[in-house]
Order: sequence, then C-alpha cells, then structure tokens
Amino acid sequence: MTELRYPVGEQDFAKIRTQNLVYVDKTEVLYRLVTTRSYYFLSRPRRFGKSLMLSTLRYYFEGRRELFQGLAMERLEQDWTVHPVIYLDMSRGKSINMFSFRSMVNAMLADYEKIFRITRGDADSYGTRLLRIIDAAYEATGQGVVVLIDEYDAPLLDSIDKPEQLDEIRQQVRDLYSPLKAKAAQLRFVMLTGITKFSQLSIFSELNNLSNISMESDYEAICGITEHEMLTQLRPGIEQLAQRMDITMDECVAQLKEYYDGYHFSEELTDIYNPFSLLSALASRRLGLNWFGTATPSWLIDVMRHYNLDLTEMDDIQTDQSRFDQPTQQIVDVVPVLYQSGYLTIKDYDRHSDTYTLGIPNKEVRVGLGKSLTHYSSENAANRKDFLRRAYFNFIDRGDLDGFMARLADFLHSIPYDATVASEKHYQSVLYAVLASFGADVMAEDRTSDGRADIVLRLPQDIFVIELKYGKTVDAAMEQLHRKDYAAKWRGDGRRIRLLGMNINADTRTIDAWRCE
Repeated sequence: MTELRYPVGEQDFAKIRTQNLVYVDKTEVLYRLVTTRSYYFLSRPRRFGKSLMLSTLRYYFEGRRELFQGLAMERLEQDWTVHPVIYLDMSRGKSINMFSFRSMVNAMLADYEKIFRITRGDADSYGTRLLRIIDAAYEATGQGVVVLIDEYDAPLLDSIDKPEQLDEIRQQVRDLYSPLKAKAAQLRFVMLTGITKFSQLSIFSELNNLSNISMESDYEAICGITEHEMLTQLRPGIEQLAQRMDITMDECVAQLKEYYDGYHFSEELTDIYNPFSLLSALASRRLGLNWFGTATPSWLIDVMRHYNLDLTEMDDIQTDQSRFDQPTQQIVDVVPVLYQSGYLTIKDYDRHSDTYTLGIPNKEVRVGLGKSLTHYSSENAANRKDFLRRAYFNFIDRGDLDGFMARLADFLHSIPYDATVASEKHYQSVLYAVLASFGADVMAEDRTSDGRADIVLRLPQDIFVIELKYGKTVDAAMEQLHRKDYAAKWRGDGRRIRLLGMNINADTRTIDAWRCE
C-alpha cells in the first residue's frame, strides 16, 4: 500500500504540493472568495487551517499556476495575473513583550522595504512604513497589491492577561493596519485572519469595507475538513487507519466522527472536522488528543474557573448572535472566548427566535477539558487519579463498581479544602469532569419530563442514572431517582438501566454512602 504523507504542522502550500503531501482541495471556495469581494476577515480556532489558506492565496496571487495542477483552481482561473503580495505573519508574536513585538514587526516590514528599495526614516510609524510599501509595490508592478495578515490578533491574545502591555500593543497594531483603508485604490485584495474579533481595536470600524465571513454559510467550510472531503479525498488514509486499528471502515469513520467532528460555523450546521486532529490521527494511525494538547492556553482554564463555568454547563448554552462579538480584550463573558477558541461550537439554530445553542464539539475537546479541569481540582493527587482511572476501566471491563466507588471517594478526599465549594453542584461538576477525562459517554443535567438527572453514564451494556446529594443521605438520592423517574427516557434503549445514588459528607468532603439498584 502506498505510503501517504500528511502535512501535520506544515502550513506552506508550495511545500505541500512539491513534496507530494496530502492536500484537501479548498481552491474552489477560494476562487469564489477572490472573485466575489476584496476585503475579508475570517475567525477560526487555532490550528484550523487559516495559515494554509492564506499561503494558498499568496501563491495564487503570485501566479504560481504550476502549484495548482489537478486542483479546482486550475480549471476555474483563466488569467493568472501576477500581483505583488505583502504577507505579515503575526503568529510569530507569541510569548511576547514590547521589545520582541517591535523586533518582529520591524523585521517583517524591513524585508519588503529592502525588496522595493525604500529608505526608512527613524521616526516613521508602522502605518507610514506599510503605506510606503503598498505605494512602492503598486508603482513597481502596475498591479493591485495583495495584503494578507495571518493571526492578526496573536500578539493581543498573548498579552490578554497583561493590561498595560495589551493597551500598548493594541495601539501599535491599530497603527500598522491603518493604511488598509487609506490605500483602497492600490489594493486588489486584503484578508485578515485571527481567532477573535477585537471589536474595541477600532480597526473594524475604520475598515468598514472589511467583510466578516466567519459565520457566512458560503464560507463555513473554507477551513477545516467536511465529511464529504474526508470520505473522498482522505479515504485511503482512513482505510489504512482502520487496518491498523483492526476495525471496519464504517467503525473507523464513526470513531473519527466522535473524536474530531462536530464543529459548525454557520446556521446551516455543516459538519466540520478539526483538520489538525484528523490529519494527525491519519498520520500516526491512532486516535488521540491531537489539537487540545497543542492549542489550549493555560489562561483559558483559569478564565473558566474565574467565571465558575464547568463542563456540566457547556452543552446547552442559549444565545443570540450578538454574544459572538463581545470584546475579548475585556473579558466579562467567557462564552464568546470559548466559542472563538474552538471549545464551544454551534449545535443548533432556531430561525424563529434567532437563537443559537452552543455546546462542546466532540470527544477530543470534552476529554481534554475534563483532564485539564480535573488536574486543576486536584493537581497534587496525580497518583490517586491514576488509581481512579484504572478502577474505572475495571468497572467497565469486570463490573467492579465497588472498587470504582472506593477510588472515587479517595480521589474526592484528596482535593484540597480551599479548592472545593460546599455544594452539590461542585461535586457534580468534579464527577462529570473525571468521567469525561476518561473518555466516558457521559451527560450532565439530562432533561426529562420531570426535571434533570445529575449525570447519565452510558456504558456498552448498562446505563447508569446518577443522583448526587451533598450533606444529606443516600436515601434522599435514591428517593429522588424513583420519584422523578429519570430513567424512564432510557428504557427503550435496550441496555440495562441502573440507578446510582450517593451522598457527599459535608465534613469529610467525600462520599460517605452510595447505593446502586
């Protein structure tokens, strides 16, 4: 079988094409992009293909027709006009301070000043320098200039917990981008990409001709991989993965879907797979937390804890569109940050009320968040968590519920007193995060006709409906399970239904009694 080589971490379109790496053809939608409008902004999570998209556009505008052989663009484009391209990669601005920020921007502008033989004045601002570069590029070629800015917000996001530095960088970035409207007559195409729209940056009010296509249905699949693309263009790799895992093709597709699918970027709800995760899985021929481990900033978990948002609340968030555009640089609402960063996605849309339902996209994100939040709760109890994990899989494989509950009680007891909250909700969220971190098929606040079950755990043979009490009794938990009949909705599933009640002792802060029927 032919060895397939995947561009995991490779963002240069030319290298992908010349080195015969696997490429999912996005050029048809890119052709529509470049022939429809001229000023764009696109927001997508980290490692979702934004840089590769801009790289593809760069080579297209540079007239590199040979790189597009066999792709939709070769068939669609007839002229292949060569344009000067200014490409600013702001993603270098991570782990940044003002010195490194200035060095980064100076170096990028200096490269173009050298190309067009521009003499820089000592007092020239970034905006003045970019303006001169655009003028010089236009005069030298007679063609409209293309400006591509990758991860425009990277230096801002990296300074989000440093208010004074953030304000200074924001002013510098605003000055840098200011010529993009002033020089409209000389510009053929402008595109900015990023994770979030910094609405108070004023760039988006100054560039009032900048089209935000982040939630437009025509461009929802411009980054990421659709299921159709996966099943056609990536089919050989899925067959190899299925062979390595010793499962059928259909089983392999189902597991890839469970782990990496579920992103939606418009009200049309087209399923989008995380491209970094999917290609990583095909390259390594194993499933794992590919994106979560490389894309999760520590401050995000801190923000979730600060705003008391836990996993049990992240699968049924109702909102309107205005909430997607809240200013990120002054976080007062964690939901827009989680959506823009890829930890929440659109799960449903109601046209009548213009209401979006947000939730966690897939298993990879749920497991990753569960691991991170569990570590936060008990970072000094790694051994206890390992024992608990082993007990959980013994419970699944051998039915050892006693062993699992004993280890769960031990784990809860290990959580420092100052990291706990005296409430049923806190322990519900901890239990849910623990189960999610193990990859369990788990639901919280499961709605029924007479209330909500705390947790539902779905196993291959059994469904556990769980009620948790704090400072009460296990009898109270079991009484509620029977009175509310939370299990009724699952009786047609075919699996055995188990009712599991437990009580957390308010003094010892762990399970003092449990019962399963």
